[in-house]
Amino acid sequence: MPITNTLDLETLSARMDVWASEPDTSKRGRLVRMFRKNHGNSPDLQAARLALLIGYAETA
Repeated sequence: MPITNTLDLETLSARMDVWASEPDTSKRGRLVRMFRKNHGNSPDLQAARLALLIGYAETA
């Protein structure tokens, strides 16, 4: 399922799995863990996190 012209859901999910195992000093790793835990329980925060993750995935 395409998310953007250059990124599909499987690719994003695979990259997020790799990033989740990165150390706490990694911005991407912390962002994935926060997204998965739904920290703050806010749809607005989750949307912002997802937008950042998509941006990271497109440049990776």
